[in-house]
Amino acid sequence: MNWRILFDRRFGVALLILLGALLALSPAGTRQAATFSPQALAEAINNESDHLTAEELAKWLIDKKPDLLVVDMRSAEEFAQYHIPGAVNIPFNKLFEPEAQEALSDDKTIVLYSNGGTHAAQAWVLLKQMGVESLVLLGGLNYWTEAILNPKAPNELVADSEILKYQFQKSASGYFAPGGAIAAPADSTTAPAKPKVQIDPKQKKKARAGC
Repeated sequence: MNWRILFDRRFGVALLILLGALLALSPAGTRQAATFSPQALAEAINNESDHLTAEELAKWLIDKKPDLLVVDMRSAEEFAQYHIPGAVNIPFNKLFEPEAQEALSDDKTIVLYSNGGTHAAQAWVLLKQMGVESLVLLGGLNYWTEAILNPKAPNELVADSEILKYQFQKSASGYFAPGGAIAAPADSTTAPAKPKVQIDPKQKKKARAGC
């Protein structure tokens, strides 16, 4: 796995714990008092018990897991350009607005993601201090794009488990991005322009035959 695209959780442990402690003292933390010690938070981060892989999320989405809530922590502009199917947009700076708090129900399986994972990891700590359990998408949207939308075949010497993993990624790619490549939103806006071109029916038929 390309660890460069994954967020460095351990590097940010101190900062995240500090954010959680500040939340417990702030008005935004009135939903529930902090019940997790800094040591407990650090252990959860180091054990990666809060992680969810792109493959696991893809399976949940394909299986239509009923209580799943996927939260995109990026800006509204980035969300509009592309987002994981079914995700809702709650930018990090709007995490404590009433609408966001109402959406983050305790009875849902919440999966947070951002581009690489930093904002999602910070949100995880803040929500945990508020008593809201959540998971962080490992590698964020960067790894989702690499593994699910544009998977690359492993070399012939990898373990069987890696081959099975790739087979699932390839299958999921056909589900989320037909053709095996991410479809940029701009493509969908330009597609309707094609009928405007005046083409003789016979020429159109020939063009189709050559595609």
